[in-house]
Amino acid sequence: MSESNDTKKAIADSLIKLCKERPFDKITVRDISEDCGVNRQTFYYHFMDKFDLLEWIYIEQLLNSNLKDVSFDNWVECLTKTLNCMKDEQRFYVNTINHAEDYIRKFALKHLEKVFTDAIDQLDENNHVDDTNRRFISRFFAHGISGIIIEWVEHNMDESPEFIAGCMQTLLISCEKAAYNHVKL
Repeated sequence: MSESNDTKKAIADSLIKLCKERPFDKITVRDISEDCGVNRQTFYYHFMDKFDLLEWIYIEQLLNSNLKDVSFDNWVECLTKTLNCMKDEQRFYVNTINHAEDYIRKFALKHLEKVFTDAIDQLDENNHVDDTNRRFISRFFAHGISGIIIEWVEHNMDESPEFIAGCMQTLLISCEKAAYNHVKL
């Protein structure tokens, strides 16, 4: 790992630690910098603000670690792994979602919409779905999944990650059948 990534990781670890002690919205860049032993200039060299840092953590811990090789064959396992990662750091994710929900929701929608657009592109080899419908379908599923995950976190992750992923799998199978039947009409 490069020195720059080591520094980013140290800064991220400090935010994660501090989020276990107090609300995200009460943590300042100064708090993060002091906790990890870097000056504020170093923080700002790597991140624009604490929200940029938060996004980096979500990307590194959730997306890059769990979803980089997602496919139609393994998406349930990847989702379960992602939810388990969130559960392992439950206090951090509950805190950041409770105190930065709008930011997290926008982040989730942006990234999930891309995942669904890519999935539609793979499934729709003959270009039956036009761009307007492709975007609508992607947004619909991105809103649904991000909403369920955020609600799951807000309810202290009461259901198991396996239960949540299993329900999403059942829903996807039902949606796939409905879409197939619609195309046949």
